[in-house]
Amino acid sequence: MQTSDRLSRASSSSAHSSDFWSRTQGAIAQCRQSSGPRRQVTRMMPIGVPRVPYRAPQAGGWQWVDIWNCLYRERIIFLSKAVDEELGNQLVATMLYLDSENKKDMTLYINCSGGDVVPCLAIFDTMKYIGSDVGTVGFGGCMGMSGFLLAVGKKGKRYALPNTRIMLHHPSGSARGQASDINNEARELMRLRNYVNQVLSQATGKPIEKIQFDFNRNKYFDTKEAVEYGIIDQVVRPLRTQTLGV
Repeated sequence: MQTSDRLSRASSSSAHSSDFWSRTQGAIAQCRQSSGPRRQVTRMMPIGVPRVPYRAPQAGGWQWVDIWNCLYRERIIFLSKAVDEELGNQLVATMLYLDSENKKDMTLYINCSGGDVVPCLAIFDTMKYIGSDVGTVGFGGCMGMSGFLLAVGKKGKRYALPNTRIMLHHPSGSARGQASDINNEARELMRLRNYVNQVLSQATGKPIEKIQFDFNRNKYFDTKEAVEYGIIDQVVRPLRTQTLGV
């Protein structure tokens, strides 16, 4: 008896479902055949890189470009993920291209968890090689070698938003293989460490002995401490708080 009741309810539910979809399809078909005014079809933008309207200085009309392309054209570069060889090459190529167009300032926005030493040094060398000044703006978190890139921006043009957190430490690495290979890797790592310390000493104005001691372990800074240490020059505050004198 219970089995027959279940079958009866299932068949009834199936019939209701079939009837619902039949009525729905019929309403859609009737709407399409209607000669009355129709609403414009709304198309949802797919999740991904946003596209924004942009008009180039020498172009007559507007065009839709992805937001990163738009920012590049305004000489704004974002560093938003750990730096590896591929990302390092992309940033270097972008800086070289923008510098070839003109010598106006570029701004490197940094919210990054760190990265490999060699690609970051390639970015640093490019920042010093090109004729354009490269200012840096930290927001979110600038950790490890991304904190290094924040500090080596053009002096007087190194900024951070109020809630930025900065962390610096000595470069680290790993090695495997024969004892001689491990020894060579360790010596190379120490050479890179000494070079990074020297660059940070020049960028911050702190003695190299202090740099070596402070960054022997992870050292964190808020924006006020970063200004005092010489990592950045100024904290960027909203215009409203500036007006109110905060």
